[in-house]
Amino acid sequence: MSSTPEVIHVVAASHGTDNPDGQRLINHLRGQLEVLAAGWLPELRWHEAYVDVQRPSLPEVLDGLPAGEPAVVLPLLVADGVHTTQDVAQAVASREHTVAAKPLGPLPQLARALAQRAQGHLDDNPQVILAAAGTRLEVGQRQVVKLAGQLGNLLEREVQVAYCAGAQPNVLQAVAEAGTRPVLLLSVLLADGYFQDKLASTGAAVVTRPLLPDVTIAECFLVRLKSALETAGFMTPHDEVRPL
Repeated sequence: MSSTPEVIHVVAASHGTDNPDGQRLINHLRGQLEVLAAGWLPELRWHEAYVDVQRPSLPEVLDGLPAGEPAVVLPLLVADGVHTTQDVAQAVASREHTVAAKPLGPLPQLARALAQRAQGHLDDNPQVILAAAGTRLEVGQRQVVKLAGQLGNLLEREVQVAYCAGAQPNVLQAVAEAGTRPVLLLSVLLADGYFQDKLASTGAAVVTRPLLPDVTIAECFLVRLKSALETAGFMTPHDEVRPL
């Protein structure tokens, strides 16, 4: 675009869940994002959407936006998978002046937040395992592996990767292979639900809570949003924005 717009629609699209606590945490995250970005220019107008389980669906929300006004889909997801490469991509392609931000992925700020969570649990020299939801797509797996590498550099120790589903190694397998060594499972799941319960049943010595609620995680999503806005030309680095 030749000039930055006055208003940009931000569609915060999560996976969707039947778990009431998970729903509450995602709704709380959306509220945090709106508050943290309240001072941004151009003005952001926030919308709720889902790629599975819940409604309104992402296509429904995009179809309901005013024609011609720019929009950014912000995936409230940790890594790329079918929902970003297909569902989000197809929805974005169906509407003019619409782009998608990246999921959290190997964001350095996320690695630092995870390192802080791990620091209090390292006295027994545990095997540290980064536990992700999982995807069969290599792009998402590579993102998780890169995040684990960043985390390992911060902690100055090896950090393995394991998945709840969709990829190998499975978390149960990874914990079992640690043998008698204590295991620290660092959850990189967004919210409470089936997969977080699965981590708690692995027998790991320590299982950290999911990423939410945490204002630092909200700020990580805003890093992705700001990058997408600038790349699309909807915002410039010189626009007024709350420091992250």
